Amino acid sequence: MAAVQMLSDLPLPPGSRITILSVLTAGQPPGEEMLRAAMENAEKILSKGQVETESVLLYGHVAKELIEFGRKQRPDLMVIGAKGLYATLKILLGGVAHQVVEQARWPVLVVRPPYRGLRRVLLATDGSQNCRQAAQYLAQFPLPEQTEIQILHVQALIDEPKVFAQGMGPFAYLGLSMPIPIDPPFTARKAELNKQRGRAALAESKRFLESVGRKPRGFITDGDPASQILTHSEQQGIDLIVAGSRGLSAIEGWWWGSVSRKLVHYAHSSVLFVRTDSEYNHAE
Repeated sequence: MAAVQMLSDLPLPPGSRITILSVLTAGQPPGEEMLRAAMENAEKILSKGQVETESVLLYGHVAKELIEFGRKQRPDLMVIGAKGLYATLKILLGGVAHQVVEQARWPVLVVRPPYRGLRRVLLATDGSQNCRQAAQYLAQFPLPEQTEIQILHVQALIDEPKVFAQGMGPFAYLGLSMPIPIDPPFTARKAELNKQRGRAALAESKRFLESVGRKPRGFITDGDPASQILTHSEQQGIDLIVAGSRGLSAIEGWWWGSVSRKLVHYAHSSVLFVRTDSEYNHAE
């Protein structure tokens, strides 16, 4: 219902179509009658203006059916709740959301209740191509006009073994078993280069959003990307985090798998994962 409430607040363009999905798993609650009642309730809320709605009831494993439906329909956005009913029976949408996020080739919005509106949105960027796509997607996303947008770039702390291993190339596995020679000037240059990349990534994302009349605020911080995103989100009262599907390499930047898992499971806000990789774009 939090997802339904968020969708109802979005100024969707005329001609938009919302498909309301439920998946019935044999032998597990909720039953078909309850699911159909929930879909009918959602359709009443979302059927407004020039937005078309339809309800579809699927049968089988929840995550598998949602992913298969997405592969066939290639939606502009899939919206899913972060947690469902019957938590004590281990029917947790958190696990479903994680599976969908990792396998989807389309943007996925994980909505976490309670929904209090879209007052502040945070775009996380590391300067990668996928984060650029996330900025472009957000620039076109139908947010309420009064929504404030912030952009955060997290500079990963210099990891001496990784920096040394990067220079070793194919012999990195040998280098990691040997004492690591510390080169302060090289480390300082690496840190300054990261700062320059961070400022450039921030400026580029701001340009995307300013081109559509938004006035984003930019922030740069250091540390573990996922931890810093979560901390900033809580401190700033963020309602929605927007992140690209994949960041830079494990050595140069963020390891997407780790960041996405932490955001799905630990973010207090909703999270929009923008997945528009080459495979999906080619299919379009």
